[in-house]
Amino acid sequence: MSLYEEAMSLAVQLPQTERERLSRALGVQIAPRSTLPLAAPDRSKTDPAAWKQAETGHAVLNTNAAAPLAAHVLGADALRGLWAERDLAQNFAEDEAVSPDTVAALPKGSPVVVHTDVVLGLALGLETTRVFWEKPPVEPRIATATYLKLLELCEDDAQRARVRAFVQPFAVLSLGPMASTKAAQLMLENGSNGLSALDALIAATAIAHEIPLVTRAARPFGNIEGLFVATLP
Repeated sequence: MSLYEEAMSLAVQLPQTERERLSRALGVQIAPRSTLPLAAPDRSKTDPAAWKQAETGHAVLNTNAAAPLAAHVLGADALRGLWAERDLAQNFAEDEAVSPDTVAALPKGSPVVVHTDVVLGLALGLETTRVFWEKPPVEPRIATATYLKLLELCEDDAQRARVRAFVQPFAVLSLGPMASTKAAQLMLENGSNGLSALDALIAATAIAHEIPLVTRAARPFGNIEGLFVATLP
């Protein structure tokens, strides 16, 4: 690894405030961080197909790397009702009272990280998640941690094929150095408050990619600075 590459690898792991401090020291101006950076007018960041293609192998997992899919149905339809007969309550929190911010308040089409509980709700056939996935008002992106959890729950190759078909249209966000470091930090700061390792990984992914998190249960994320959380209505 060259000195430049090593320096860049370290720089991307810095918190936002430290990156801004470094840029000032180097005489480089960067745009101030907003609450929803990727909801800005730069549509190249919110064009799902173009963004996913450009970032595959870097910020986005290559979900086509395994054997080719024979499924004719992709996306939400592939996962809908997959585990309708299973009791998966232990894998995610029950519905809570919505937070002050719901997904309807987000700019239409803005990219978000969709929490595992919203995805599992689709597989279980829950009404609130069914409505969301029928016509998402935002652009869903999936955390690597959620994809792995879905694969863990699969009982056979047929179910694994349906999970792979589900994620194909969406960007599966990779867990790079910045998110990995942030996840560990979140567990140290919030683990005693009920934050799970899965939640920490998902929250860190949203923070690293600077986009909101959409979930059915906002409570575990209430004390996380720099994370915008929206719930289903």
